[in-house]
Amino acid sequence: MRLKTALFISKYFPAFIFTLLIQVPVFAQVGGISTFEFVNLPVNTRMVGLGGVNVSSQQLDASMFSANPALLTDSIDQYLALNHYSYNAGVKNNQLNYARKLSAKGMWGIAIQQLSYGEFDSYDLTGLYQGTFNANDFSVGISHARMSGPFSIGGTVKFVQSTIETYQASGMLFTIGGAFIHPEQDLKVGLVLQNFGFAFSQYTDEQSFEMPFDAILGATFKPKMMPLRFSVTAHHLTEFLNIAYDDPNTKSEVDAFGEEIDNKISFADKLSRHFVFGGEFVFSKNLNLRLAYNFLQRRELQVEQRKGLAGFSYGLMIRLKRFELSYSRAVQHISGGTNIFSLAIDTKSLIKRRRVIE
Repeated sequence: MRLKTALFISKYFPAFIFTLLIQVPVFAQVGGISTFEFVNLPVNTRMVGLGGVNVSSQQLDASMFSANPALLTDSIDQYLALNHYSYNAGVKNNQLNYARKLSAKGMWGIAIQQLSYGEFDSYDLTGLYQGTFNANDFSVGISHARMSGPFSIGGTVKFVQSTIETYQASGMLFTIGGAFIHPEQDLKVGLVLQNFGFAFSQYTDEQSFEMPFDAILGATFKPKMMPLRFSVTAHHLTEFLNIAYDDPNTKSEVDAFGEEIDNKISFADKLSRHFVFGGEFVFSKNLNLRLAYNFLQRRELQVEQRKGLAGFSYGLMIRLKRFELSYSRAVQHISGGTNIFSLAIDTKSLIKRRRVIE
């Protein structure tokens, strides 16, 4: 039965993906287009430490099924993960994940995300102060995944809501993920079609919606005799070679002969912006160091006069018996970066220990 299922997946799943991709509209830039863009933010230290985009690295991390529901496997049964991401200007992003095997037919997971933008001063058209208002985003998702041999297939249904003062928008988003998990080697390959769906309500009656859809492909591999786990991820595949921002305010440069220099973005530059490279230095099963490079963030957020470490991220993981503490930092600009802290708990071990003591 498992063999037949695996053959069915390998035969028809690529065709399904291709059919879906060709029906998705393509845009020239990736920012400021879609509603509910907050769902594409990295939600845990592993993702941030590995470049902000990853669909193939798990390693007992109960938060990763938010990126790829196919990573919801038996290894994280009854794991709880708490994540706190501190952005610039006091913006806070919090997420809770919990995974549980409720039957022999697969794993279930729940993810709750809350993003707070803080308080803003309100003024009327004449400039008269009207007090303050809040802005925040919220989502709750249910995920389910099943294994068939080395393949895992999962899906997520997510309710999303965004509020700005008295204006509110809500909708339902869906994600489909697949993963190949090698039975013997430390090798995972993930493919995700994320965040396609529909809106229940809009901020205003005149507004039209575009969902934050994306297709992501990634692989993670650790050679047996090397203390390094590699990850490479390709994102925005529905907008292939079309995500480079052509700044109309860029001043033209001239050479020594007064001729204008062609500043067109090269093919190699356009291609590289789709990739994120990350690595984990595995000192032991209880201590990992993470480092990554995001080409798109590097190119879009750097300052030409002083590029600094924009696009780089790094992190540290320490596991203490049933608890895992981790920290990551992403550098977006020469002025600084953002920090995220995560706590993962193996609740199954805690419950067993409590029963033994009793």
